[in-house]
Amino acid sequence: MREADIQKMISDDPALVLYVPFPMFVASAPLRTPEHRFGSITLRWVPPRLIDAEALQYLTTVSDSLALDLQTLSEQGVTMEVPFVPLFVSVNEPPPQKVTAPAADARNDWQAAVGSSATASTFIYQLLELASELTAAVRPRDVVSTAWTQVAQPLGGRAVMLCLVESARLHVVGSAGFPKEAVRHVNGLPLSRHTPEADAVVKIAPMFFETAEDLRASYPGLDRIEEGQSWAFLPLIADGRAVGCCVLVFDQPRRLRFEERALLMIMLGQMGQSLEKTRAFELEHALAQSLQQGLLPRSLPHLAEVDITARYLPTTAGPDVGGDWYDVLPLPGRGVGFVIGDVEGHSLRAAGIMGQIRTAVRSYAAEGHDPSIVLSRSNRLIADLDIDLFATCCCLWLDLDTGGAMVASAGHYPPVMGGRGGLAAVPDPLAGPPLGVDPEAVYPQTEIELSPGEMIALYTDGLLDARHVGADAAVEQLSHRLAEGSSQNLEVVADQLIGVSRPQALREDDAALLLLRYEGTQERPHRRVARAFAQRHDLQRVGYIRDTLRNLLRAWDLDTVADDLELLTSEVVTNALIHAHSEVDVRFREYPDRLRVEVRDSDPHPPIPVVFVGPDEPGNQEAESGRGLLIVDALASAWGSSPTGRGKTTWFELKIPPAL
Repeated sequence: MREADIQKMISDDPALVLYVPFPMFVASAPLRTPEHRFGSITLRWVPPRLIDAEALQYLTTVSDSLALDLQTLSEQGVTMEVPFVPLFVSVNEPPPQKVTAPAADARNDWQAAVGSSATASTFIYQLLELASELTAAVRPRDVVSTAWTQVAQPLGGRAVMLCLVESARLHVVGSAGFPKEAVRHVNGLPLSRHTPEADAVVKIAPMFFETAEDLRASYPGLDRIEEGQSWAFLPLIADGRAVGCCVLVFDQPRRLRFEERALLMIMLGQMGQSLEKTRAFELEHALAQSLQQGLLPRSLPHLAEVDITARYLPTTAGPDVGGDWYDVLPLPGRGVGFVIGDVEGHSLRAAGIMGQIRTAVRSYAAEGHDPSIVLSRSNRLIADLDIDLFATCCCLWLDLDTGGAMVASAGHYPPVMGGRGGLAAVPDPLAGPPLGVDPEAVYPQTEIELSPGEMIALYTDGLLDARHVGADAAVEQLSHRLAEGSSQNLEVVADQLIGVSRPQALREDDAALLLLRYEGTQERPHRRVARAFAQRHDLQRVGYIRDTLRNLLRAWDLDTVADDLELLTSEVVTNALIHAHSEVDVRFREYPDRLRVEVRDSDPHPPIPVVFVGPDEPGNQEAESGRGLLIVDALASAWGSSPTGRGKTTWFELKIPPAL
C-alpha cells in the first residue's frame, strides 16, 4: 500500500491512522464456507512491495482450505469462539507445533503457543486498542467499559471493578461481572481497613493471588471469597500517586505470566490517568450544569391572560454546558416580559456570564424601561466587564390587556408567531449587534399585536436545523411547525418543537424554548386559573389540594368531573412528592372544552407507567413510581411529561361534558 493510498484511506476513515501508521502492503482473505463465516486471514509486508496476482490467488486458496478445516472442527464440536485479540504470527519465528481454535478458557494457551515476536505484536495491539478507546472516553463509565472489553476479557477475566479514592474511602466507579452484594461490600470501604483493595492503594503494591486459598491465607477475615478463582488487586496510578484500585477476578486458578503482569500494569496506568481526567470533566460538567439550572426560573407565572411553558435540553455532544437561558419577568403595570438569550461557547464561564446578563436584564426591566433600553444598558455593562465573549438576547414585553408587544433583539433570532387558523408569521425586528460587541450600539424596537389564541415562540439556535438548511429556511420550518400545532395543547406543541420525542438524538448545541399563547382579557379571570403548592415530602398536603380542587370545581360548576380530577391530581402530586424530592407546584386552567392540570417539580426524570415489575428486576424502585400513572393513562383524555430546565412538568387534561 503506497503512502498516497494510505492518506486517502485515512481521509475517508480517520480512525485508521491508529492502525496503519506507516506504508505497508496488506492483503486479506475471508475464512468462510457456504455455511459459515469464521473470520479472516491478513498478511502485511513492511516495507511494502508489489505482490503478483498468482500470490494473491494462493492466499485465497489457503484461506478456503483453512475455512474447510475450521468447518470440520466445528462439526466435531470444537468451540469456534472469536478471540478478543487477533492471533499474530511472525515470519521471523518458527511456526508453532500446534495452534487450534481457542476455547473460552484457554486464551493464554493459544497465544503462548506463538513465539515472542507474535506475543509482542499482540501486546502492541492491545495497548493500541486501549489507548484508542480511552482517548474517546468522556465519563468514568466509559473507562469501566473499556477496562472490561480491553483488559479483563482478553486476559480471561470473569469480573472487573474500578474504584477511586474520595475522602480516604474507596468508591466504586463501576464494575462488570460482580454481583451487587460484592460491589456494596467495597463501596465506601475506608483505606484504614486491612483489606486487599485498601492495601493495594495504601501500599501502592499490585497483589496477585493464584487461588482463593492464597487470598484467604493473607486475609483470613475476608468473608467474600469465592472458591476456585484467582484474584488481582492492582493500584491505579495517576500523576505519580495512587488514585484508586482495580480488582480482577478469574474463573479458575491461574498464574499471570511476567509479560502479562507488565502489560496489565501499563494498561492500568493509562486507565488511572483516564479516570482522573473523566472525573474532572464530570465534576466540572456537574458544577456548570448546576449553575446553569440554578439561574433558570424556578417557576413560570400562572396568568389568566397568557399560557406559558418552557423547555431546555442540554447538548449531548460533550461534557460541557452552554449559556442558553430564558426568563419571564413581571413588569410595572399590567405587563409581562419574556427574555431568551445565548452566550457564546460551552463552558463554566459561559454559564457564569449568562447569570450576569440575566441579572442585568431583570434589574433594568424592573425600572420600567422598554426592551431597547434594557438591551442598550445591558450591552454597556457587558462591554465594561470585558468578558471576551459575546451574547445574543431577545426581549418581548407583552401588554396583557391589549395584546400589544414590543420586541428588541441583540443579534438573536426573531420570535415566531402562529395563529389558530394555521397561519404563521415571522416578525422582522431590526436587530442590533450581540451584547458586548459595541458599547455604543443602538437596539431598534418593533411593535407587534397578538390576537387571542395566537402563539409566539422565543428560542435559541439549538432548536433549529440551520447547519443543514440555512438560517432563514430553518426559521421558516419552525414557523410552519408552530402553525400546525396552533390548536393543540401548549405542552404538546412545545414537545414537538424541541424534539423531546427523540431523546437519544445527538444535539450539538443546547436548545431553549419559551412558548406562550395569548388568551386575551377575560371577563371573569378568576374562573380561568388556580394554583396550589406542596412542600417536599409533605404528603398530608395532598388532602388539602384535593379539598381545594373540589371547592374550586364547585365554584366553576364542574362537579361532574370532580371525582376523576381529584383522583388524577392526587396520583400525580403524590408521585412527585415521593420521588422528586422537591417542592411541587400544581396549576389548574379551564378551557371551554377541557380542564388542564400541571404538576411541576425539580426532578428531570420522566415518570413511566408500568404494568408489573418483578421483585428481582433492576430499576424496580423507579418503575414503582409509575404505577399511579396507569390510572392517569386510563382516565385522562391526554397527558404527558416534559423537561423544563430545572425539572419537569407532568400534565393531564380532562374533557368537560357539554352542558345539558
